[in-house]
Amino acid sequence: MVRKLLMAAAAASLIAGPIAAQETASTTRQSAPVSGESELGGDSPLIYLIGIAVVAASIVFLSEDDDPVSP
Repeated sequence: MVRKLLMAAAAASLIAGPIAAQETASTTRQSAPVSGESELGGDSPLIYLIGIAVVAASIVFLSEDDDPVSP
C-alpha cells in the first residue's frame, strides 16, 4: 500500500514539476536587450582546418600499432 502511494506521489511530481516551472519562468524572467556583439567567436575556416588536421594526425599517429594481438 505504501509503495503504491509513493509511486503515485512520484508520478504526480513528475507531471506537476514542469508545469509549475513553466508558469514561474514565463512571469518572472525577461530577456535583456543586446548592447553589442562579442567579437571573440567567428566562423574562421582556419579553425575548422586546424581541427580536422588534429583529428587526422591523431588517427594516423595513434593507429600505427602493426603488432599482432594474438601470439
